[in-house]
Amino acid sequence: LAILSSEVPIEGRGVLIHQPFDHATTFHYREPPPEPVISSFVNLMPRLPDWPLVVGYQAMLPEFDWRIYGIDGLDGNLHPVEAIADAMAASRWALHLKPTGDGFGHVIHNWAAVGRPLVGRASYYRGQMAERFWQDLVTCIDLDQRSVSENADLIRAIWNDRARYRAMCAAIRAEFDRIDWATETEAVRSSAANCLSIFL
Repeated sequence: LAILSSEVPIEGRGVLIHQPFDHATTFHYREPPPEPVISSFVNLMPRLPDWPLVVGYQAMLPEFDWRIYGIDGLDGNLHPVEAIADAMAASRWALHLKPTGDGFGHVIHNWAAVGRPLVGRASYYRGQMAERFWQDLVTCIDLDQRSVSENADLIRAIWNDRARYRAMCAAIRAEFDRIDWATETEAVRSSAANCLSIFL
């Protein structure tokens, strides 16, 4: 029996839930900063297949300050967790190119909680728990939908249209708020009670 947040087939043997984290205080929604910052918290980003794509976008969008955090990231790891939340909130865009997602993903859920639109490939999360956050031009810019130059122009255009950008920030947080934590908690409680009745 298991309680899981990754995409593992567990029919009849467990409950699939979102991992809880502090989305009310540490990772609370914050108004976007004035600085044009694009940040990533995907570990090993310079080793991943999309790194040349990131370098290309950096060249096309020199007006943005690019920060690559995490293991082997150019800007290193941040500690404690409050520093991660603060750096996310200080970012305009959430660069999230993660081809090996496990379904939940604390980083992507943290981004949604603080209210920062994603930039990345929606296809990496198709059929997974965080798929809900990949709504092109609503909560994210799905890089698979357009050419590199078109995406770069779009990132710049939305940055300059503050009302549109703020709407995207609010939309991804609203999608996060649709997670039904109470129902998931009750599912775990019911499953645990059923397990106890089987073994007793």
